[in-house]
Amino acid sequence: MPKSLKNSASRRRFIQGGALAGAAGLLSVKQSSAFVSSSVTKQSGTAKNVIFLVADGLSHGTLGLAHHWSLRHRGECLNWIKMLDHAGLHHAQQDTASASSPVTDSAAAASAWGSGVRVNNGSINYSKADRPLKPLMAYAKERGKATGLVSTCRITHATPAGFAANVRKRDEEEVIARQYLDRGIDLILGGGLNRFKTDDQNLIPDFRAAGYSICEDRKSLQKVSNASQILGLFSESHLPYALDRKNDPNLSAIPGLLELFQAGLQALKKAPEGFLLQVESGRIDHAGHANDPAAILHEYLEFDRCIEFALEYAKKDRDTLVIVTTDHGTGGCQLDGLGKRYGDSGPALERINRIRNSFEWMTNKFEAAGQFDAALFEEATGIKASTLQIEAMNGEINNPTTSYLTSTMGAIFSREFTEISSTGWSSNNHTAEVVDFFALGPGSEPVEGFMQNTEAFYLVKQALGLGQGAG
Repeated sequence: MPKSLKNSASRRRFIQGGALAGAAGLLSVKQSSAFVSSSVTKQSGTAKNVIFLVADGLSHGTLGLAHHWSLRHRGECLNWIKMLDHAGLHHAQQDTASASSPVTDSAAAASAWGSGVRVNNGSINYSKADRPLKPLMAYAKERGKATGLVSTCRITHATPAGFAANVRKRDEEEVIARQYLDRGIDLILGGGLNRFKTDDQNLIPDFRAAGYSICEDRKSLQKVSNASQILGLFSESHLPYALDRKNDPNLSAIPGLLELFQAGLQALKKAPEGFLLQVESGRIDHAGHANDPAAILHEYLEFDRCIEFALEYAKKDRDTLVIVTTDHGTGGCQLDGLGKRYGDSGPALERINRIRNSFEWMTNKFEAAGQFDAALFEEATGIKASTLQIEAMNGEINNPTTSYLTSTMGAIFSREFTEISSTGWSSNNHTAEVVDFFALGPGSEPVEGFMQNTEAFYLVKQALGLGQGAG
């Protein structure tokens, strides 16, 4: 065993027997799976509430881009970086692998947190042996705690589902929606109306009959924040990017992540036995897949505001454990050196502000019109498309085999976007980088050194006093 893991094990022996049963066989790092420390046992049940903040797909390079943008435009560090000096912070590096690959998808990553077992990519809380695993929110409900899911993605997407649902294939989102109702998840805020209301089922009346308050825009969300159970679906699919909600007046009725978080916390904090709330900035990941520099910047900046709000809440409510982390990196975003002695990298942080809309917003416009609109593109990006680029875009727009036009557009204009933003990318895929895991508040003491993603499950269970064992 590497020295760092030996030290970590001696400090943090809180993994229950079988916790790493689903660990990938190809990993060279192994860890004892049959120990519990007395120090953690003493801390069991020390938190009444848990806020679990997830910046889905956040690469370290994206943090670097956002950090320098914030310094240049605001004169201050990100809240993510300020956390490093926060009194009482516990910080670890987290291995994100799944059972089937060193590169996880969001379903397997959330399942590791949600059930304490590594599962294959694509499945949610189903073991390699095809056994359903009991998710965290089921334990929380048994202890009388309120439960909540917030996301800028479809709320039935992989990360929120990993805390509450069981499906063999992550695409079974209509099943996940039904499970949320059947399992009594108290707060459900995000996108994904098209997974609750389909040709085969309309769950909205069922939620209403079960006592849920229903909301669909910013105004109705404000009216129901004192309800005990809320279903808020603010978009047919994923919520529009923060950049587009900022610059497109037609999207002004859609609340952002911080508003959803604030409303959700307002609803859950009244629960007499406490709550477990998961909040996901899911579209950082999507912008990474698309290699969209302005969209990923503003998605992260929106998430960063949630950190400040969570810490302020925990400062007032000493019974709240706050976790801040990511499930994996996406795209390998970096602010790269540009120009002689890299002197053009700083001005790029000004030029990136010219980009007013996401790749997704633009491609939706082009697909609706059936052709590329060079004037709209120039207005949105400051880039004047060449004749060859216009032809290439029209070819892709009218190509029935094109499945992800946002990535295609990023490739066609990659030189121009690099010159504007000084960003580089490693791929359109997830990465296997080791990521930060922050914990503050009661029950956070075991977090230090190096950890497996499965350990978060045991951390939350111990902190809330939810019992022993894996799902």
